Amino acid sequence: MTTTTAPARTGALLLPLALLWALAPASALAAEPVKPVRLTFLHLADVYQVQPVQGGKAGGLARVATLRKQVLAEAPGALTLLGGDTLSPSVESLLEVDGQALKGRHMIDAWNALGLDVAVLGNHEFDFGDDVLKERIRQSRFPWLGANVTNAKTGALFDGVKTYDVREMDGVRVGLFGVVLPETKTTTKAGPDTVFGDVCEAAKGAVAKLREDGAQVILGLTHQTLEQDRALARCVKVDALLGGHDHVGAADRSTGTPIFKVPAEAVELGKLTLDVDAKTGQVRKTTWKRLPVTSKVPEDAAFNEAMKAYGPLFARLAEPVGRTPVALDARGTSVRTRETNLGDFVADAFREAAGADVALVNGGALRSDAVLPPGVLTRRDLHGLMPYTDALVVVELSGATLRAALENGVSLSREDARPGRFPQVSGMRFTFDARRPVGERVREVTVHGKPLDPSATYRLATLSFLASGKDGYDVLKGQPATPALADGRAPLEVIAEAFRTGRPTPRAKGDGRIVRLDGQALAPDARRPAPPMK
Repeated sequence: MTTTTAPARTGALLLPLALLWALAPASALAAEPVKPVRLTFLHLADVYQVQPVQGGKAGGLARVATLRKQVLAEAPGALTLLGGDTLSPSVESLLEVDGQALKGRHMIDAWNALGLDVAVLGNHEFDFGDDVLKERIRQSRFPWLGANVTNAKTGALFDGVKTYDVREMDGVRVGLFGVVLPETKTTTKAGPDTVFGDVCEAAKGAVAKLREDGAQVILGLTHQTLEQDRALARCVKVDALLGGHDHVGAADRSTGTPIFKVPAEAVELGKLTLDVDAKTGQVRKTTWKRLPVTSKVPEDAAFNEAMKAYGPLFARLAEPVGRTPVALDARGTSVRTRETNLGDFVADAFREAAGADVALVNGGALRSDAVLPPGVLTRRDLHGLMPYTDALVVVELSGATLRAALENGVSLSREDARPGRFPQVSGMRFTFDARRPVGERVREVTVHGKPLDPSATYRLATLSFLASGKDGYDVLKGQPATPALADGRAPLEVIAEAFRTGRPTPRAKGDGRIVRLDGQALAPDARRPAPPMK
């Protein structure tokens, strides 16, 4: 009996066990880790050209459109984001189509054709004034963010701009907010009632609203320096910051919050992936890649078709306008920190054309951010050097005021800075020490070989932008100023004539008219590579 009943008891025990195993998978599966959701973001910043740069070797939004479609094929919900600065200083923005200057209209058409999802305001969005920017925002098929940009009279956000945006991505609520550097007020043509508030406070308010709106993952779109991004990361808790303004790539985790940047002009496309716990919203893994945008990437036919109306304009920009016998250093790392042969050439051309005693041009006005090789220069090269609508003026000022202007020019200079106000000069020489207190940095100044006379009157050729007190040059505001040229030629036309005639003649390197006493390199040869921009 034992041998017959034992199996029966075993079978009785095994049957419920089998039933338990049949029921087990649902509970067992729930206990297993849930596979994270992968969110993908594409990032660009400081893009002023539709077409490729570097002689066609890099960049070009038609190529970006191809890469974007490739990414979307793998990650259909990917968002394409812009870190600001695109309306200006664009080469095409100064030119006319159908009798009207474009002023960034073509860039909005390009971003609409590309399929941009969200943009943050950059400082150069305000270069044409508030009214033009408002019109460009209305033309955009994507939202613009700017949490710290408000109207002084009403306290409301800048017209058409949002504090934040929320997107549903694979079941995860993703929040995006945007901020732009406060210095925009003094470096652009923003309206008198437009206020650029504290970035930290604006970000705190935006993040709080995003949390209330159910955002599980939060990204900040910023347009400010890396150091300012680090300060923001210490101020508010977010999952990552995607930044613009610096024109160079970065992958910084020093604060614990990932901060990523791409180079300017779409020479690389940033790709950020976040592996997110769909239940908790916790980011488990952050991956950043920069995809090269080169001539090996085919252009997207649909994008080019959408931009077909601008074909004649692009052809015009390819026309030759002059030549240079030497390489010209137009890199931001150079023209904003030290004397360069391009800065000398432009300042000399302005001084000679205006018949002035001296000339001063802010390094931030020289925008190519490249070394222009010797040889023929095209209309695009020319407009790329100085893509602004400023006039050339002559300001009468005392030697003391001239020295104060130079002090402002070097007031933000330090080893890791590249301020746009840095002065490129003609007719004078000066030394400065960035280690000394602001206002006491300029040590010696001579004008045509003679010491600067504080009480003497000098005629200064400069841009109307600086004469109006922008970029910190308040000492020039209100000084007697007149148009520099009776024929009304623009600064760009003065430079074009200089390239055509060879007068003044560009030199291979600077002549030592600006001397730094704080250990920085002096008048570098334009053919040598500069350190990375920070």
